[in-house]
Amino acid sequence: MDSTMPAGAPSPTPPRGLRSLHARMLSGMSEAVVVTGPSHPGGEEIVHAANPAAGRLLPGLVVGTPVADAGHDALTDAVVRARPGFETEVAGRVLAARAVRLDDDGAVVDALTCWYLRDVTEERRGSASLVRAQARAQFLAEAGRALHGVLHLDRTLRTAASLAAGTLAPTVLVLLADGSDVVRWARADRDGARPHTGEMTRADLRATPRLHEALTGRAPVDPWVGVELAELPVWHEPPTDRVVAVPVPGTVVAGVLVLVGPDLDDDVLPLGEEYAVRVGTALSAAALYREQAHLGHVLQASLEPPPLPDETSGGLLVGSAYRPARESLRVGGDFYEVLPRTAAGRTPFLLGDVCGKGIEAAVLSGRVRQSLHALRLVEQDPATLLRLLNVALLDAADLDAPGAAVPMPRFATMVLGDAESLPDGGSRLRLATGGHPPPYVLHADGRVEEVDVAGSLVGALRDAEIGHTEIDLAPGETCLLYSDGVTEARGGPGGREFYGEERLEAALAGCVGAPPQVVCDRVLQLLSDWLGGRDHDDVALLALQAPRGRHV
Repeated sequence: MDSTMPAGAPSPTPPRGLRSLHARMLSGMSEAVVVTGPSHPGGEEIVHAANPAAGRLLPGLVVGTPVADAGHDALTDAVVRARPGFETEVAGRVLAARAVRLDDDGAVVDALTCWYLRDVTEERRGSASLVRAQARAQFLAEAGRALHGVLHLDRTLRTAASLAAGTLAPTVLVLLADGSDVVRWARADRDGARPHTGEMTRADLRATPRLHEALTGRAPVDPWVGVELAELPVWHEPPTDRVVAVPVPGTVVAGVLVLVGPDLDDDVLPLGEEYAVRVGTALSAAALYREQAHLGHVLQASLEPPPLPDETSGGLLVGSAYRPARESLRVGGDFYEVLPRTAAGRTPFLLGDVCGKGIEAAVLSGRVRQSLHALRLVEQDPATLLRLLNVALLDAADLDAPGAAVPMPRFATMVLGDAESLPDGGSRLRLATGGHPPPYVLHADGRVEEVDVAGSLVGALRDAEIGHTEIDLAPGETCLLYSDGVTEARGGPGGREFYGEERLEAALAGCVGAPPQVVCDRVLQLLSDWLGGRDHDDVALLALQAPRGRHV
């Protein structure tokens, strides 16, 4: 613009040669350029110039005609509202435009605007693809975290359905087979309500043979198949939408992920397959944990001290208390039991303590009990039984030693015996002991007497010394067997002092005449107070009491 031109004066028309130069410059640009502005001050917005690239991107654009006549609403709106740019879709292509106001030394030239347009279709597609990929990765990562560590089969099944509902499909059904005739299922909808769950038999899948094949692992389920699901007892209303069924791989269990919805796109199958892998891993882990937990429960139940009768068939009253060193395991190296009365009229009993703590000691105590059960078939005398057990433990240790990296110790301390009823209503106990603390007798006159019997460890030496004796209990008198976890419990004010025999005898003196279970509970209570929550060894107590006022 001429600096001498007065403000507001119309711009001079460029010479014809210059106009031709401008046109050639626009034609040579690969970027689309459109110049718009009013036809006259305050007049209608028209297209003042446009290069061929702009004509290709915006078909219908004619130089000299109103912008509104080109049929491109986004351009018209941006021109009228003086927007800095816009983005629109034309003939399946995404166009992005930016506006540059033409001025000369800060003065607007005839209010002209130059629009630069680019085809950004591929950029937007790439960006959208990246966003989808990021969303898929985030979904799979969050799903993996949510499924990891659940380790409960039914809860994992419900979680698998809930996570996918609304993301993979509006409705998601997960079927699970574990080798039995029962097929578990969970169905979730995108409304966020609690998943519906249930069970059905494999016979219910006869109407859907392809699902049955997927569950058995014999064949995959093809995508986009119109699986006939109406007969399955898993719906409120039979589905009418599109269905994608994806096998759920697993090492322990197998399943099928069924996606139902009206707008399932092509991306749902690969994403569903990746999700199914995570679901299969989680379900297999939960199923394996369930099997291991069941096995552990069965084994633990076999190792726990058996429940004792309130009164034996021979009239003997019994009580017990047990506190393992690792209380979360509920088992330990101490053990006891009272067996049914034999044909000879005797009631066998025992209390023992194997070396070690925890599950290893519990396993060894189980073996000791099993060995005693087998030996009782050929021998009933307590002392002879204990000698046979000593040999059995030594022979078992010799058999294990060649293949064991660290030989497992197999010695134990024990008191075993049997009781028979006396004519006066009392009971006669035959006792045999090896390396175990001697029992106590709570006499009717208030005395607490230690039984004079001792022996060497069982399973440690071939020529082990077995102590044996007999004692008579008058009606109402009690014999207490206990493990060394009682007297060797460290506690008290300093936390390091043994509970000891003197405190145990004083505790028993206060229990004379009490029922056998009360005796055991009282000793365990006092011992717990002494420990004050500190670590301790396994503790076992078994009280045997002759009934009062009963005659044979």
